[in-house]
Amino acid sequence: ANRILELVSSGGTWLVVLLFLLATVWAPVVEEAIFRGAFYRHLRGRVGMIAAGLGSATVFAALHGYMVEQLFLVGLLGFTFALMREWRGSLIGSMTAHCVHNATLLTLLIAILSLADG
Repeated sequence: ANRILELVSSGGTWLVVLLFLLATVWAPVVEEAIFRGAFYRHLRGRVGMIAAGLGSATVFAALHGYMVEQLFLVGLLGFTFALMREWRGSLIGSMTAHCVHNATLLTLLIAILSLADG
């Protein structure tokens, strides 16, 4: 079971619009501020870049609550966002990448579900 899939497939238009805004605006800003802005920065002050990236990515993945098979991919995504944060010295890049990632996946999901219904 996937909560996002369930919401998109059972929700009306307004629910899908709100979910899209949540996934593409709120989640990237808030999650990046917490995981790469605060947590990664805290870890980075104590350990090296790789350890800080892996630590923040592990917590990021675990708190998403997906199945075990999906945790590795979400963790890899979190690690990539941490590398972007390190490379750019800013959260703008990781927030933008997070937004584009979520928007792409949600758009594909909506398109696939609408084709299946249609």
